Amino acid sequence: MKKYFDNQDEPQRDQPTQTSWGTKVYEMVKDMDQVEFGKKKKPPEEGPKQTRKRKRDQTEEVPTAVPFKKKSIFFKYLSYWKTLNTPHAIDCMHLEKNVFESMIGVLLDIKGKTKDGIKSRMDLVNLGIRPDLHPGPPQNGKVDIPGAACNLTQDERMAFLKLRRGIKVLTGFSSNIKSLVSMKDLIMTGYNSHDCHVMLTVFLPIAIRAIRPEYVKMVITRMSYFFNRITQKVIDKVELPALKEFIAETLYQLEMCFPPSYFDIMPHLMMHMVDQIHQLGPVYLHQMWTYERFMSTLNRYVHNRAYPEGSMIKAYTTEEVVNWCMRYIRDGRVIGLPVHHHEGKTSGMGCTGQKVRTDVANRTVQEAHYNILHQLVSMEKYIEKHLEEIHAANDGQRTEAWVQNHHKSNFIEWLKEQHIPLEGCPDEDTETVKRLVLGPSSQITMWQGYDVQGYRFHTKDKDKKSSAQNYGVRYEGEEEFMGQRRQYYGQVEEIWELDYGQNLRITIFRCQWVKLNAVAVDNYGLTTVDLKSIGYKDDPWVLATNVAQVAYYIYVEDPKRHVVVSEKQRIVGADGVQSPEQYNN
Repeated sequence: MKKYFDNQDEPQRDQPTQTSWGTKVYEMVKDMDQVEFGKKKKPPEEGPKQTRKRKRDQTEEVPTAVPFKKKSIFFKYLSYWKTLNTPHAIDCMHLEKNVFESMIGVLLDIKGKTKDGIKSRMDLVNLGIRPDLHPGPPQNGKVDIPGAACNLTQDERMAFLKLRRGIKVLTGFSSNIKSLVSMKDLIMTGYNSHDCHVMLTVFLPIAIRAIRPEYVKMVITRMSYFFNRITQKVIDKVELPALKEFIAETLYQLEMCFPPSYFDIMPHLMMHMVDQIHQLGPVYLHQMWTYERFMSTLNRYVHNRAYPEGSMIKAYTTEEVVNWCMRYIRDGRVIGLPVHHHEGKTSGMGCTGQKVRTDVANRTVQEAHYNILHQLVSMEKYIEKHLEEIHAANDGQRTEAWVQNHHKSNFIEWLKEQHIPLEGCPDEDTETVKRLVLGPSSQITMWQGYDVQGYRFHTKDKDKKSSAQNYGVRYEGEEEFMGQRRQYYGQVEEIWELDYGQNLRITIFRCQWVKLNAVAVDNYGLTTVDLKSIGYKDDPWVLATNVAQVAYYIYVEDPKRHVVVSEKQRIVGADGVQSPEQYNN
């Protein structure tokens, strides 16, 4: 590793014993009661008034022994401020934006944003390190700058941006990523803080596969993993020491790939994020997203630009009064807050492309009905009873495959002969079970889009005409492999809503499932699938409430495969849901 720097051993340094210097800072600024902002001016000289232009040295600041200009107001009103271990939190939102902007500027050599130029290479000359990157002698008035591992070639930039250009995100996941890419200039522009967060934690590890240097791919993936891990809402304290060591090694590896000018204060702050999480808790509790959104709300209150503060106070107090009165109005809706996108839809509701059909083959309807019965918890005891009767009638002389086929062919008719309404238990809705036994109506309602449990699903044909993709699903099987349940990935082809009468409607998806042997995990931890390897054609149905949503993005190293990215369940706040874990359990 020494050859990447100055080929010298670094001096061993002990871990700092003190991390907070609040008391020392307070001793330096405690006597600063009056603050004069701006440049300090020299006292006017006696004599006639000067008519010529003021010289620069007359406005120069007078150096002081204290490197501060004012005392923070927190020292005055918060007596404990000087003893806090973390008086000021590092904003992860702006940290992600600045780190991503610097990295993408170097990788794509964006004019005005790259930090790898002649001055950066001269820093290497002055430091006496990495001689293979030192600029050559000028030729024809131009300086020859050797290419570094972090400098993408024309073909690599084309592949990198072409992948970004072809990204179709899930509805509500982020802004349209392909609108940020300019294939003409081979740059990315116009992204905001949330775009940087999404690209850094999700899409950068996928798109970076387009470049050749394995070491650069590895270190950028490590950095993306770090940001992805620290921005989780739940993080275990036991993981923090290993995570701190992980980011320390990642920063060393970044120094091997990127020029010294890349390492301003922002990459350095990544090292302190783990300590901040240990002191303040998960990152989402002290990020700027909430405050930035609230500032946008206050900005919309301004109708008189001559008095912006007064406009904000008037509108805010008016809204507070109205919200208080709304508590005494039945079915009142709080103003100022948009209605949750999934409000009233958590149990399922079609959203687009409704079509009612009566010409569906009865065999297909019965097949969907059979799968609904087998995926409902209330029917498990009847399934077990029927299988036991089949085994007992054949005395173990039939194979398990024959038993399953016989069960599939006769279960619905057998169920109708059980007089289930007479056997209802106190904890079971016998009327619902009775409706299930009678079977669905031959009139099938089909949808192209369906909202359920905080997800929005579309059929594959619907998404071909859309700028987003919502057709990917993941089903968690019952069998286990290496201590974990098997994951099945598929694509929604049709969305059926079966009517059992008396307001009992059950939605089921018809999917194309990927074979288990077509699912793999690469060396960087990305799950990839081959969507053309179709299997389980005799069992395509799954309940809409039993699947989670995923998205598929092209895998650069093998265009036949796709990378799987799981969607976030956007259900908190809809229909009174407080947490996804509590709702799913």
